[in-house]
Amino acid sequence: MMELEKYFQKNDDAFYINDYGEKKFRGVRKFYGDTVRNDKAREQSMLPPIQICNVFSYVNEFIELLRTANGYCEKNVRFEPFVLDNTIHTIKDNGILTKELKWDAPIYDCKKQKYVKWDYKYDVIKNKFNLCKPSDIVWIKFTTKGHVGVVAKSFDINFDGKTSDGQPISSTVLVEEVGEAWDKSFVMIFPMTSEILGNRSVGDLELGIGNYLIDKKVPIIDFYSHNN
Repeated sequence: MMELEKYFQKNDDAFYINDYGEKKFRGVRKFYGDTVRNDKAREQSMLPPIQICNVFSYVNEFIELLRTANGYCEKNVRFEPFVLDNTIHTIKDNGILTKELKWDAPIYDCKKQKYVKWDYKYDVIKNKFNLCKPSDIVWIKFTTKGHVGVVAKSFDINFDGKTSDGQPISSTVLVEEVGEAWDKSFVMIFPMTSEILGNRSVGDLELGIGNYLIDKKVPIIDFYSHNN
């Protein structure tokens, strides 16, 4: 269990200290000359990508370590079809491989300070895996060159490059900056069930999965995103 804890430590390089002494997550738009995330993306893009099937296996491997630590000794072996948007996708062990789907960006209400609308497919996943919330997922998108583009959480998968309020998505900025593009043909989704989470949050698992992939030498274009 102690060995697992190292994957839940945030990378200090993902943050900076502002003029008020506050610790802030780095951006990607080079304000005040800060290019740390951009430089790291360029570095990662120069590394050979890891096969997609290996990335999927690494995440499942990490999840099984967590399930074992949470008291579930029997490995979750699963292979079955899963219907989303009237097309068949695949559940493999602890993850879903979705193919050729369009994902609508969720809508956030600033006054209510919460999301008020999201793609119905997240509710289908929630019901299938008995999740507490439809946002209880960690997902991974890849580039057309085969690189992991980003490890992220919640119900905001989309390939449009902008949020519902028109703000640029950081991972898209970095992917395009290094001369790559999103592979829109598939997304890996890992539902965060109670067996996986234990007493951790979905954000903890986003961090852990990202760090585990880095430990396995998997290049990630948006290298620091899972620390936020």
